[in-house]
Amino acid sequence: MTTVLLGLFDGLHTGHISAVRALTAQPGRRIVYTFNSASVSTKGERGLLISDSEKRDRLLSLGADEVVSRDFAQVKDLSPEEFVKNIIRGELSADKTVCGENFRFGKGGSADSARLKELCAKLGIETLIVPTVYFGGEPVSTTRIRELISVGRIEEANSLLGYRYGFGGEVAHGNRIGSKIGIKTLNIPIDQKRAIPRFGVYASEVFVGGNSYAGVTNIGLRPTVGDLSEPVLETHLLDFGGEIYGERVRVELIGFIRDEKRFGSLEELRAAVAGDINRVKELRK
Repeated sequence: MTTVLLGLFDGLHTGHISAVRALTAQPGRRIVYTFNSASVSTKGERGLLISDSEKRDRLLSLGADEVVSRDFAQVKDLSPEEFVKNIIRGELSADKTVCGENFRFGKGGSADSARLKELCAKLGIETLIVPTVYFGGEPVSTTRIRELISVGRIEEANSLLGYRYGFGGEVAHGNRIGSKIGIKTLNIPIDQKRAIPRFGVYASEVFVGGNSYAGVTNIGLRPTVGDLSEPVLETHLLDFGGEIYGERVRVELIGFIRDEKRFGSLEELRAAVAGDINRVKELRK
């Protein structure tokens, strides 16, 4: 038996995970059919909550046997009938489909989950429709999470995601301002297609080579030391004094501390960062 879960899963949030769990509860082979993020337009230029590779890895870790990720252009002009016949039956050989209550498919998103169930039934394919997940009385959605991230309400965003929002990448050399003020930072380039949090300072947790450290993370344009054209991520690790240039790390945001600010001098910046570090230490007690 082959069961196929259908959806974009553009945040893999708690609503999506509910559907994944419905998939993994099925016997036999369990496939997730989704789309490459670059082939699907998102609201706003910076909107991705998760990269394609992270999405695939997380889906597999949740119990999917296979993740089939296609270019949306390959199917966007198919009628609902063609999608079911050519993709669900033809390409995937599905015996059962799973989708969220708000799932849309077919050219122009013309068909809904009820129509999927109807068309699949004609081919002897069963369909399981997973109800929408609510949090705080409102549906969990990628749009809602993006909005929370954009205003710095990271704790709420993390609750809806079911995991901490963050960024991974290779540590790059910065301008060494942190060293000049006695507070070293690591710099990670931000994929500008990702949802960018409100500029400011965050309590964070940083994963380096299998270990984790408390961190103080600034996301923004560094106005005190020269405005940048695109936001960067800089993190000071508490209780860590080594060098990790060139290593891959992951920075997960825990809570918003303050807005990014232009200071009159490096000494004022140093004092502010020292205060941020003390705040994070207090939060972790």
